[in-house]
Amino acid sequence: MPLRPLAAITALLLGGCAAQMQPVADFGAAASHLATAYEPFASGMGSSCEQRERYVAIGNPGPFDAAAAQRGAEDRCRPLKEAGATAALFGQALGDYATALARVSRAKATAFDSDLRELSGAAGRLATRDGTALFDSSKLSAAGKIARAAAAMVTEEKLQVLTRATLEDNQEALRVVVEAMKTYADKVYAGQLADTHDIMAGELGRLVLASSAPTQADVESRLPWRFAQTVTRADIAANELEARRVRAFGRSADALVAAHAGLVANFDKIGGARRLELVSAFVAQVQAINDDAAAL
Repeated sequence: MPLRPLAAITALLLGGCAAQMQPVADFGAAASHLATAYEPFASGMGSSCEQRERYVAIGNPGPFDAAAAQRGAEDRCRPLKEAGATAALFGQALGDYATALARVSRAKATAFDSDLRELSGAAGRLATRDGTALFDSSKLSAAGKIARAAAAMVTEEKLQVLTRATLEDNQEALRVVVEAMKTYADKVYAGQLADTHDIMAGELGRLVLASSAPTQADVESRLPWRFAQTVTRADIAANELEARRVRAFGRSADALVAAHAGLVANFDKIGGARRLELVSAFVAQVQAINDDAAAL
């Protein structure tokens, strides 16, 4: 066998010897962390709806049964829970793609490396999912595309060398997936959180009025309303924290798409490079999600 073909095959089989791509590893780990940050948004849709319905029931006249109120809330919010299940698959597809890129980069990420996990298998579940008004068939197709790309990269991890073509082929699908996630977070989930916040704020106002004790003799009868304020204020604070995470996610989502495009545009320079400006900006945006939440 001639020397050149033999050398080429040997280089392919020894994929671990390929040049490390640090910016790709950093992008993958940060994108995986962003997908993890998005996970509560999917389950939170139904939970926030149920919380809103419970607070409405508490403030309504007539007999009140907490267990019955919870059952009623679950029934009315079931469609939103189902929408959240589809939304979750988009985050899982993004996480799979991000993890696969980090693996084939042959480098250890400088941040969020511990967030890299096994693939979720989103590709198979997306293939059997029907479209919705928000996540239509074209968006499901895009999510399936990046999930399948992730599975292919990981399956051939020891042989595959990342190419510009792989990134370029998935750029548009990634953009569609991230935009769908952003729309769900910024418009649908944020709107649900705002509705719930308004209801809880109104109930807190009622509790404050009911807590007023004109004399010392009235204080004891007002204690239930005073203690109830603590629970409601905690619920409001948690709602506001989630709303801040949603806003931070939107900013990071834009930075993710730009960073991936930067990997494509600068592919010839990233072998052995320590950083890429757009990737570093994206990593900083993802870190801001944690910092912003911790500041509340």
